[in-house]
Amino acid sequence: MMSDLIKVNGYNPFKTLLLREYWENRRAILITPLVIAGLMIFLLLVTLTFKGTIHMNGAVLTLSDLMDDFSDHDAEQMREGIHLFMMVSATPIWIGVWFCMVFTALSSLYDERKDNSILFWKSMPISDTQTILSKLITIMLITPLVALIVASAFQIFLLIIGTFIFLLSDHSVWSLVWGPANLPLLVVNEMVVFVMYALWALPVFAWFMFASAIAKRTPLLVATIPMVLASVFEKIFLGSQYIATFFVNHIGLQRVIGNQFNDNLDDIPHLDTLAVIKTGADPEMWFGLALAAALLYGTILLRRRSNL
Repeated sequence: MMSDLIKVNGYNPFKTLLLREYWENRRAILITPLVIAGLMIFLLLVTLTFKGTIHMNGAVLTLSDLMDDFSDHDAEQMREGIHLFMMVSATPIWIGVWFCMVFTALSSLYDERKDNSILFWKSMPISDTQTILSKLITIMLITPLVALIVASAFQIFLLIIGTFIFLLSDHSVWSLVWGPANLPLLVVNEMVVFVMYALWALPVFAWFMFASAIAKRTPLLVATIPMVLASVFEKIFLGSQYIATFFVNHIGLQRVIGNQFNDNLDDIPHLDTLAVIKTGADPEMWFGLALAAALLYGTILLRRRSNL
């Protein structure tokens, strides 16, 4: 099955473009989440082997204390608690992949001009629209999807570790670990968050790609300096912060999930998946999608008329 994914059968230009993006950005797409997950597994095993305690809310708790505390909650609270713990546990993976997405977008159209590979691809029967879409799909869908798979594997590893820990106690492994974990629901929740974030963040990443298309050097500065200057001028002359607020709302997870996470087991928060989906009805998101479409169209025109 894997060989079919990485092999082009017949005339399939768009798949060829996607494979091109994978091989050019393999470190960002695959290696980075694997390395981060490996480091997290190593640190977890070292912590459990040599320390065996967890710091929470200023208190030092043993694994036995956590198991006793967690078992006092009802089944629904345990499910919500495990889901949030599992999602938060994968945060380092998502942070690393987020940086990969940003820098992949910033270099997506600059690097091909820098190394002159654009000459080869422009000589092929492939449109600029297909090229831009393949880069966008790689950044916004394939990269986080691979990260989701790696994060899910790490979360399963956590459940396996929890199984061995609970086997050494008087608590039921199924009732406190695998039952509340409900892996299919956990994956669905993570996919919903991932899809909604992709929609919210699309205008920012479209801007990064636009900056990559016009940059003569250092795309990061081309993308950030105009935005910073526009925000400063708006603050000075208009007294408002719409540009900065728009950027923050669309680059982070705040508008998608809000403040639904904390580390207090006495008050387990609930990740409302329906509320996450309802953020799609926010007019600001639709304005962002329209802006993203305009930026992507401009990026296609710039690449089409590129004189290197």
